[in-house]
Amino acid sequence: MNKIKIAALIGAAFLTADVASAADIYKSDDASLSVYGRVKAEVLNGYGYQAVSAKDGAEDHPGFVGSARIGLHGESKANDFFSFYGDISYDLSAEDGVDANDRMNVRYGYVGVRFGDYGELLAGHMEPASYRALAPVDVFDNWGIGGNGGSLDTYNVASGSRQDGIVMYKIDDLAGFGASVSYRFRDHGDNLKGGISAGISYDSPFGLGVTAGYNYDQAIDDKNYFDEDGKYVVMTGDRTEALFGLYYGSYGEPGFYAAGVYDHTKLNSPDGFGDLYGEDADTDWGFRGDGFDLLASYTTPKGMFTFTVDWGYFKNQYANSDANDAVNQVSAIAVWNITDQASAQIEYVDNFGDGEHSDAHQDLLSFAAIYSF
Repeated sequence: MNKIKIAALIGAAFLTADVASAADIYKSDDASLSVYGRVKAEVLNGYGYQAVSAKDGAEDHPGFVGSARIGLHGESKANDFFSFYGDISYDLSAEDGVDANDRMNVRYGYVGVRFGDYGELLAGHMEPASYRALAPVDVFDNWGIGGNGGSLDTYNVASGSRQDGIVMYKIDDLAGFGASVSYRFRDHGDNLKGGISAGISYDSPFGLGVTAGYNYDQAIDDKNYFDEDGKYVVMTGDRTEALFGLYYGSYGEPGFYAAGVYDHTKLNSPDGFGDLYGEDADTDWGFRGDGFDLLASYTTPKGMFTFTVDWGYFKNQYANSDANDAVNQVSAIAVWNITDQASAQIEYVDNFGDGEHSDAHQDLLSFAAIYSF
């Protein structure tokens, strides 16, 4: 059954959550290589996220679709103190109509060194350190944190996305505490000069957990905004993000589980709003965003069924203007754990925008059968 220990998920396993059920290809006292993944067959009502295309995004492609995920995880032990590991995983599309460039996309790719009980240093493609704060609500199979692209996984929130060029140090389960700090190198694709991120978590003996995170990205280009002629407006500036979360229980374990995260994001854009609000616009920030995600789940006593509901909300307030964008959504998923490897699920999200640039409304529905290995 797909049980997730939240303390482990927030710590080491937020990078390797799928590895726990991996099948060994090779294993000795000093080295191992394992393979993990899943195959998924899905019926969609017309809006397939990470199902039609392996690339992050949405495709208007109703009907029956197939997808897969596969990864390799290797470890080697140098001595009682040092050990080394690497992990690479891909999202795969099984649909002929998908563009060749989107048939196979990297999900994770990193290498690391473990210093006994003194933490780990790793580098590659992964979430930033502040993902610790979001991990307790990131349980939806198709649509990520709070459903598809409306609350805390996108919409200017950096912590929920996997990124290139990250170097991270983390330590987990130090008397219930865990901490991570990461640096993101320059990304020419995003015109990002660099960014820092930090996260901390505490898992109490009685089941209550606390998380917090912080992000700072320098000199980003954000093209999420339209001018009055319908053209994208490029806004450059520095983005800061602060997160705070609470959770109780363990997702997927028999009984109740609840979690919530608050996010505050601010984009300082001294030169970006001239195009949107006039050349003489005098502002020391581009927008300020606030959002939350609240989640509740129940797993039956023998772990056969898990039912989860989620409410996510995020609102941007623009500089020197009454204009704002808001996204409000309710999501739900029901999972039938048939065996330890096989499951079936129904996933739904009602996503609706309200604001200057976001007024779309989408009802998204997915029926899926999954085999994990």
